Formats: sequence, structure tokens, C-alpha cells
Amino acid sequence: MLSHWINGRGIPEPGEALEIVDPATEAVVELLPRGSADLADAAVEAAAKAGPAWAALSPAERRNLLLPAVEKLVALRQDVAALITREMGKPLSQALAEVGTATDVARQFCDLAVHLRSGSQMAALGELNFQQRVPRGVCACILPWNFPAVVAMENVVPNLLVGNTVVWKPSEKSPLSARFLAEHVFGHLPPGVLNLALGDGANMGERLISHSDVDLIVFIGSERTGRHIAEVAARSFKKVILELGGKDPLIVDETVDIGRAARLAAEATFYNAGQICTSTERLFIARQVFEPFVDELVRASRALRIGNGMEDGVDIGPLVDRRQLDIVSAQVTHATEAGARVLSGGERHGNRGFFYPATVLVDVPHDASVVVEETFGPVAPCIPFDDFGEALALANGSRYGLAAIVCTASAPRALKALHTLDAGMIRINTMRGKAAGGTSEPFGSSGMGHGYGLEFLMELTRQKSIFWRGEPR
Repeated sequence: MLSHWINGRGIPEPGEALEIVDPATEAVVELLPRGSADLADAAVEAAAKAGPAWAALSPAERRNLLLPAVEKLVALRQDVAALITREMGKPLSQALAEVGTATDVARQFCDLAVHLRSGSQMAALGELNFQQRVPRGVCACILPWNFPAVVAMENVVPNLLVGNTVVWKPSEKSPLSARFLAEHVFGHLPPGVLNLALGDGANMGERLISHSDVDLIVFIGSERTGRHIAEVAARSFKKVILELGGKDPLIVDETVDIGRAARLAAEATFYNAGQICTSTERLFIARQVFEPFVDELVRASRALRIGNGMEDGVDIGPLVDRRQLDIVSAQVTHATEAGARVLSGGERHGNRGFFYPATVLVDVPHDASVVVEETFGPVAPCIPFDDFGEALALANGSRYGLAAIVCTASAPRALKALHTLDAGMIRINTMRGKAAGGTSEPFGSSGMGHGYGLEFLMELTRQKSIFWRGEPR
């Protein structure tokens, strides 16, 4: 059974265990402790005790302790990637790409954190007015399973850089890579600075979010769990940063190259089996080019090879578990029963493993669950529009507002989209585009608080405003 990593050493937990299942084979690969209040308390106590000495270090000193973690991750990238594929199914090539992105992100934050300057204002002679950023204290990082290495570097590392200590609870679906990272990548840090608390949400997660010595909660996951965390945290006025669900739209107008737009849409929808917070989940296509675009998208979807992520040449691995397979299957079934047509995919692939192929739907009712609720699977519901204003209105017809993509060769339309779309990230003619140091803030039910960049670092700290006069008067 996996052990926790608390105060710089492995801590076993006897008792009932959860099974970690390889989603490609359905074989049990490891056991996971459910997590207990005692272990949660021990992790928080270790973080709180280590906090003052860690906060007393300069930003450069903390950076210099974290840069070796980046180099260790580079050296161990094959091991980390294999664990990611084993626990959540993505093709090994994509897992290796994730680890590469994770190292880049960590380096960027190491560069940014030493430049987190305090603002100042004009002051009279003999006076100083300025702000000082100070650590918040103990942060509970409750992180998801779909990009376990990247989210660790995007959330654990920035907290450590600004002087917070961390209790990291990875998803119970992807604890293998997290446990490896805690010991073999971050294990050189002073004891208690980073603690890994394993277990499920009902036990470990619930204890952490309500713990009186946790000062900050960073959560990435479902809207339902995020709302619960916000409600619990509000009782004691804890700072909360949430990145929750998405139902991201992609708009394709008649001015673009249809083949290129379809290939972009296929990657935006089907990469990582659609298990990305910013995956495209609603496609709005100009009626003039609807049929040729859909034909190209179907062709792209059928070219993707589905299979065990450890095999060469696989493009789509399994969904993470049976529950996610059931959600995706149910949404497609609901849509077809309401009149949607399946042009590719549309049913479980094989009898073993949680595989679902790239799926393209047309004639989809606007109130179908696959259009309204988060899918988190490789499904592309395609809906035509007659003018660009209608497309923007359809895209905004969701309670979510994480990201959006617009494919257009028209600069006026792109500008209109930038001003009109209710989303924290808007990408024009690309599915990527998070620049080094860039930031974003989710809209609507997709969360609250900045992610990434200097703005995220500032959210992880408190501000003191200082007014200093040379002599009392």
C-alpha cells in the first residue's frame, strides 16, 4: 500500500484501502489508504511547524532549493510519465509531453517569484508608503488526476516559492505519480515544507478543508466539490482559489481554411481523451461550411488510434475509470435518444478497459446533456449557426466560463469575440497560447481566483500596507 509523505518521510496507514486500477486493463496496480483525520492533522501540523523557518528564507533562497527539483524531474521524466500512463491512461508520448510542460512551468515560476515586488505610492518628504507581500501560511492543495505532474508544478511549486508550506492531496485516481514526486523530486526540501496526504475526498479532503490551521485552499476539480469547499471555507474566512468545470465552445466561421480548423478542433476535443478542463465540448460551425467541416472532423476522428497508452502509436487512451466511462456513454445516449446522429464513435470500445472513441455528433438538441453538462470525454457535438452574433450568443449560453476558441480570418470578428465572450481564456485560431508568466481568471461556475503568473503568486500571499513617518507628529 502507498504511504503518505509527511514531515520528510513515508508514513504508512493501516486499515481499509482503495484500489488503484489501470484504466486500460482494469487490473489493480496498487492500494491506497483512505486517509484519516489523524494523518491529516499530522500533515497540517508538520506544515505549520515548518512554516516560520521556510517563510524566513529569501525568495532567492527558496528558488535555489526548488530549482534542483526541476532538474530531478527532468532526469526522472521517463519514470514519472510511465506512472501517469499507468494510473490515468494517457498515451506515454502525451505523458512525456506533460512532464516536459511541467518542468517548463516550474522554471517559469522560479523566475517570476523573485520579482514579486511590492507597490509604492508618492509620499511626502520623510514618509514611506508601500506594500509588503507575506506568506499566507499552510496551503491545502487538492489537485486533479488528468495532468498530475503539470498541476503539481503549477500549484505546489508557486506556494512553496512565496513562502507557504503545503499539504498536497492528489486525486485518489492518480496518486502513484504524486507519491513518486513527493519523495524523489521534492524529498530534499526541509521536513514539513511539503507533505503528501493520500486518501479520498470524504476522509482526507474533508478534514483538510475544515482544519483550523489551514490558511489557504487551492482546488482544481468539479463544480460540485468546489462549491462545497467554498461553503466550508467561508465559515472560517479561508482564502480559496478554485478552478472548476468547463463547457468550452469552439466557433468556426466561413472565412477559415476548413481542413486546418477541423484538425485544430480534433486536437482541442479529443486530446487526452477529452479529459482536460479546457477541452472543447461544444462546436459551433457556420452553416455555409458545416458539412465540409464535419466531414473533415469525422475523418480526423477516425484516424486516431485508440488503445493502451503504453503501446506505440496510440493517440487516445482510456477514460480514467468506469464512472467517467458511464458519464460519457450516458450523455451520448441521451443525445441520440433526443434525435442526434452519430457520425463516428458513439459507443464503448472493446470489453476490457474504459475506452471510448473519438465521437462526432450532429443534429444535437441545444438542451441535451452533452451540450449543457460537462462531459470530460472525447465527444464533439456540432451545431450550425447562421451569423457570427448568433454564434457568440450560443457560446455564452452556459453557466461555465473557463475558455473559448474562435477560428476566423476576420480581425473585426476576432475583436468582437474578445469583447463579447464570457470566458477567462480566449484563443484565436489556436487551442494553446498560455504565454510564460501569463494568467487567467475563470468566469461563472468555472471558479474563482487567478491561476498562473504573477497574479497567482499574489493571490497566494497576504498584503500588508505600510505607512512610515520618520517622527511622530
